[in-house]
Amino acid sequence: MRHNAVLPALLACALAGGCATMDDRTRADAELAPAVDDGQLVADYLATLDRLGRGGVAEQAEILEATRTAYLSDPSTRNRLRYAFVLAVPGHSATDSVGARRLLGESLATPETLLESERALAELMMRELDVRLALAEEIVSLRDQTTAEERDSIATLSHRLQQETAEKERLRRELEEARKKLEAIATLEGSGRRTP
Repeated sequence: MRHNAVLPALLACALAGGCATMDDRTRADAELAPAVDDGQLVADYLATLDRLGRGGVAEQAEILEATRTAYLSDPSTRNRLRYAFVLAVPGHSATDSVGARRLLGESLATPETLLESERALAELMMRELDVRLALAEEIVSLRDQTTAEERDSIATLSHRLQQETAEKERLRRELEEARKKLEAIATLEGSGRRTP
């Protein structure tokens, strides 16, 4: 009977010891993991974007390919953000506001994976992209409106031209008839003068 009481006590001690070992290991891993400097991380993002904005075509392509490859091989939060930021920068061949917004949205959907400065930068970029995309939609809408207005104007002008052409043709026929009548009158008057 004593043996049965000792076994559960030993099992409880072993589990407690294992849990303590797990807590010690987790604490040790956290201490070994390098602390990420929020400011340095944002500075790195901004340095990449600055190089992209100032770089020539070759450097831009190199930055784009490096960030894309890093994201595809390891779609971590930082790689996703860096790639999204690169896509968001206007003025290079791979600018993709819609794609950048999608990637930023994915990152912001799990805010616990972001440092505070990363979240702030991602939210700022999202707002900028929202404004940019809204302006692009407005431009397309205005262009479509202008095109519709131009089509209406062209149709109106075309209709007026047809009316004026028809009116000109009517006046030409009336003039021709009047000329024939004048010639007939002149012929009659000329023949009336000859006969005494």
